[in-house]
Amino acid sequence: MTSRERIVSVSLVFSLAAWAGAAQAQDSDVAQRGLVLRAQGGGYSPLAHLDESDKVDFKTGFNVGGGLGYQFNRYFAVRSNFTWGRAEARDIRVRPLNPIAGSKFDRFLYDADLQLRYPFRSGVAPYVFAGGGGVTVKEKDARTADDSFTKGAGKFGLGVSYLIPRSRASVYAEGATWIYKWNKDGFDKTQSDLSWSGGISYRF
Repeated sequence: MTSRERIVSVSLVFSLAAWAGAAQAQDSDVAQRGLVLRAQGGGYSPLAHLDESDKVDFKTGFNVGGGLGYQFNRYFAVRSNFTWGRAEARDIRVRPLNPIAGSKFDRFLYDADLQLRYPFRSGVAPYVFAGGGGVTVKEKDARTADDSFTKGAGKFGLGVSYLIPRSRASVYAEGATWIYKWNKDGFDKTQSDLSWSGGISYRF
């Protein structure tokens, strides 16, 4: 075999290997595309105080939620989400004019986000996400519509998932933070809420 023939043969082998690798990556992406249904639950902690003296805040509560998304490939997905969180107000002011201590407040959060993930061969995939939507805050025992309000909210967070072998189901844990404006019960403050959740997802 001449030197020229060797070069042609080696080039052909490398071209075939590259083509096979690209085809495998494309097949892997196609295999991971599809609708993803999720359900989750965990804790809910409003992080910021409602007053400047840091005497009005919330105890740690709970959250449940879920969502529907679309996985474009191994790395990117868009998700629509709904979360219901409940936490009890805490007020240590002396004789406040408008006490809210002991009142339970519901948050209904609805948003969409973009998820960026990096899957490993082990099935573990850490990810980050960011997006926005709205939050409706309502006192649990409220009797009128004036006892609730709705605001726009920004959202960001991170998590990690694990693909169950030989299945389309994954288990995951994530933390999410929402930023929005609270202007109820005489307070006017930017609020930040944190949820941490565990859940399961299924890709169709």
